Amino acid sequence: MRALKIGQSITNRSHASLQRYLSDIAKYNVLSVDEEIALARKIKAGDQAAFQRLINSNLRFVVSVAKKYEGQGLSLPDLVSIGNLGLVKAAERFDETKGFKFISFAVWWIRQSIMHTIGEQRRMIRRPTNQRDDIFEVYKAQDYLEQQLERMPTPDELSEYTGIAVEKVKDYLMDSPFGIPLESDEEEEKPGLLSFLEDHTFSAPDKQIELEGRQQSLDLMIGNLTEREARILRMYYGLNNDTPMLLEDIATNLGLSKESIRRSKSIAIKRLNSDQKLRYMQQYITENNYSLQVSL
Repeated sequence: MRALKIGQSITNRSHASLQRYLSDIAKYNVLSVDEEIALARKIKAGDQAAFQRLINSNLRFVVSVAKKYEGQGLSLPDLVSIGNLGLVKAAERFDETKGFKFISFAVWWIRQSIMHTIGEQRRMIRRPTNQRDDIFEVYKAQDYLEQQLERMPTPDELSEYTGIAVEKVKDYLMDSPFGIPLESDEEEEKPGLLSFLEDHTFSAPDKQIELEGRQQSLDLMIGNLTEREARILRMYYGLNNDTPMLLEDIATNLGLSKESIRRSKSIAIKRLNSDQKLRYMQQYITENNYSLQVSL
């Protein structure tokens, strides 16, 4: 079996739980070949402490493998947890007499565990395991050949590179290897599909209902004023979803003097203030983002 090479890469530490986990596993030293052989023999004899040490000493390799599957529908902490299950299976089946290092044997189990879970959890329509593996292989080859050729590879080129029949390659290219969530994970920066599908030209139903309820309450509050006072406040603050008006414009519109409008406005505000309703009107004006700066 060929030796496993783990390349250097930067781990995304944005998850607090992952940060703590990486700190915890850093204290376990990498085992030498002789130490792995000795532990494997103890494991066969039923030594659970040896079993645990073999696993702990290779947890960092699971992180290295898991990082290669980021962006395929599961977060890195989830991928690491799933990969650890594969590591445990490998520890149970490791045969030190075969002459290769434990991690070279375990990497297959780690990858299988991760790929199987991605296929099970992230696809709405499930395909057989061998087809899922081929789909991932095609998309992986597509990424690699795109870098090498500096263009998107053709189905024939993908077929030649992967050894998969060209008709199957064409079929797999029509099938996304994983689903796109409607809503993104709170800890992930990548947006979900909903952020692109949301129609911002209309108010959200819950927001619209809230605004309608607030408008009804505001109408009841203003209803305690005289007709003239209520009309002036509505025009001054734009309470009918209109643009707020200046005192001069209101005076012109109603055919009254500016001083008369100012006096009526002050009386109306004092009356509302005495009923402790003025704060509600201020909140309404603020939350509806009226551009006119007013001083009550």
